[in-house]
Amino acid sequence: MAAPSFDFRSRWARAASLMERRGIDALFLMKPANLAYLTGDGRPCALGLLTRDLRCVVAVPASDLRSVRMASAATDIRVFRSEEEMFHGFRDVLREHRLSEATIALEKNFFDAALFEVFTAHILPKARVVAAAPVLSRLRMLKEPAEVECLKAAARVADEGMAAAVHAVRAGVRETDVAGEAEHAMRKAGAEGWASGTYVASGWRSAMAHGPASLKSIAVGEAVQVHVAPIVSGYTVDLCRTLLVGRAPEEIARATRAYVEAQERGIAAAAPGAPLMGIDAAMASSLEHAGFEGAFLRPVFHGVGIEHEEAPIPGGHAVIHGEEKIEQVESGMVLAIGNCGIYRESFGVRMEDTVWVTEQGPVSLTRHPKTLNA
Repeated sequence: MAAPSFDFRSRWARAASLMERRGIDALFLMKPANLAYLTGDGRPCALGLLTRDLRCVVAVPASDLRSVRMASAATDIRVFRSEEEMFHGFRDVLREHRLSEATIALEKNFFDAALFEVFTAHILPKARVVAAAPVLSRLRMLKEPAEVECLKAAARVADEGMAAAVHAVRAGVRETDVAGEAEHAMRKAGAEGWASGTYVASGWRSAMAHGPASLKSIAVGEAVQVHVAPIVSGYTVDLCRTLLVGRAPEEIARATRAYVEAQERGIAAAAPGAPLMGIDAAMASSLEHAGFEGAFLRPVFHGVGIEHEEAPIPGGHAVIHGEEKIEQVESGMVLAIGNCGIYRESFGVRMEDTVWVTEQGPVSLTRHPKTLNA
């Protein structure tokens, strides 16, 4: 697809409105996903500052200046030749914009303790430091039409990858070979990379919550979990399917059918105005009714977009991720529904799709069939 066209000035204006409500004078940006959202350029080893009066300053490696000028919407691009120069240079930026003693929002859920100490002690010693997540997550949580188009493209690529994986799954084939087929198909279809490793986990390995492809060979009667998360135009989706190879034990088949039913109910619950945790409640109720109480992991959904996992983050997991709790489903959210799965001692099953919440209701962007047999 053609390169997406985003209105960064409009994003800055929305950010400024949220900042004003919270008494924030400027946002410090270092997380690549946030830099990408607000400037169009999310390379690592860069630093940005967005002020409430819509000035956007970025500092990037001197070697990258040409490419940054082509990609970034920043109003002021500066260069550095060392990380020390990058950080110290922003003390000058703060002085220039009279922000040395202002209220500055930092990405506290991105900075490690050492980096946070550098900022607060050496870059912002006189500033009032607050969390940036309430502003940045709210901005990114509701997708614009151009973002949805990117997500639709990523979903089409994910479907291509899953189709290739399903075609490759059979007894005697190694998990890594299945992953290779999926990744090759996704690259050919336009994937720029992966937001998370391609998971292919068979037999006892499917009982792991995270199962990157290994050298294990797939055997008859096993469940095989396949999960893909391609990146297209800077956006990603989640797609997971569980396949049964040959005649699988009835316990595995029953668990897989139960998870399909629960996931469908979870998707149906993602309607504008409904309680956000109603998605969790719908899936939990369905699984418990099918006899799988206590056999599934949470969270059963999360937001997806520039990142593999972003706002809204459900329930108590929001606190763990440094996010604010969101109470209701809102039009414009894009959710990965079906996360985690049923896990037993010798197998695990899972179905996951990326769902766009429209004003009319939830629409699945990933559409690969949920057939059980490879």
